[in-house]
Amino acid sequence: MEGSDPNYDSSQVAEYTREAIALHDLDQRILFWNRGAERLFGITRELAVGRTFAQLLGESAALSAEAFRALLANGEWTGELECISPTGQSMMIERYCTVLRDESGAPHSIVTSNIDVTEQRRAEKEIVLLSNVMEQRIRHRTAQLEESNKDLREFAYSLAHDLRAPLSSIDGFSAQLELRLAQHLDDKSRHYLSRVRAGVRLMADLTDGLLGLADIANTELLHQQVDLSAVARAVLERLQETSPARAVTVVVHETEPVRGDSRLLADVLQNLLGNAWKFTANKPDARIEFGGEVMEQGTFAFFVRDNGAGFDPDYAHKLFGAFQRLHTSREFEGTGIGLAMVRKIISRHGGRVWAEGRPNEGATFWFTLR
Repeated sequence: MEGSDPNYDSSQVAEYTREAIALHDLDQRILFWNRGAERLFGITRELAVGRTFAQLLGESAALSAEAFRALLANGEWTGELECISPTGQSMMIERYCTVLRDESGAPHSIVTSNIDVTEQRRAEKEIVLLSNVMEQRIRHRTAQLEESNKDLREFAYSLAHDLRAPLSSIDGFSAQLELRLAQHLDDKSRHYLSRVRAGVRLMADLTDGLLGLADIANTELLHQQVDLSAVARAVLERLQETSPARAVTVVVHETEPVRGDSRLLADVLQNLLGNAWKFTANKPDARIEFGGEVMEQGTFAFFVRDNGAGFDPDYAHKLFGAFQRLHTSREFEGTGIGLAMVRKIISRHGGRVWAEGRPNEGATFWFTLR
């Protein structure tokens, strides 16, 4: 052939390549064993030629009868085999076999390429082992955390429940004392008693809030179809009934129904719209809006927006913690439990809640549902 090299011998290529190349006949007796095979298996060519992989490296180093039939049928086979070196060391070998045929198409020999994957497989096993160990530790730690959280919830529930009776007694006896001594109390004494009763009522509200948080954590969710726009209108109508003299512009946009617990989702809107109503109390042009928008990520988010007191955005992360308040009780009444309940309810529905706002420029509370 024009351009061919008369000194070119294809067997020399196989001889000097770093890859472990072997050739054997259909009886699996080795006919050729290159230097790469000598290095990989630690067996010289003189010892290898004329023997089988099974004789040199153990029974598991040879193809099974089923694999050999598949090789002859398909013309090639790839798989992993365990080889035992002359020193007794186990090796995992990835072998690629190709059938060589004569001019009539009849198979006459098989060429194999062998790669040592022992360290790779050992590393994979170690990764799996470490993964299993870490998974067990995580499960154990998760169980511990769940038990601790359960204990804390039960403690908070028990504490809040047990405080109700003494608080009720303090409030009741304070009221009786005020009645019995009405003719003998000066203005300062009456102020002190009113402060005592106000403090008792605040503590009662706080314990009710704790009980509410505990109930949310333990309540089984009901999966119902809920029209949040209808719920928002109902909440705002009740708020307007409590303060009929207030002039508030209310806008409720139509939104698609969602799946969730209707009672808990109503609590979410009661808290968010109630806050909007409260924090717009000093605005002559108060405006409250409910609706929803598709966010940049394609997620649909509901919002409650107002033009009220707003808040410092640097402290937005504190809004949803229990008993966290960004306004004093003298400015706006409240216990600091409402938004913590909102976060817990939204979290149980697989969503998230966040807020945007600026002082005296209003606030927008966003939430998503699964």
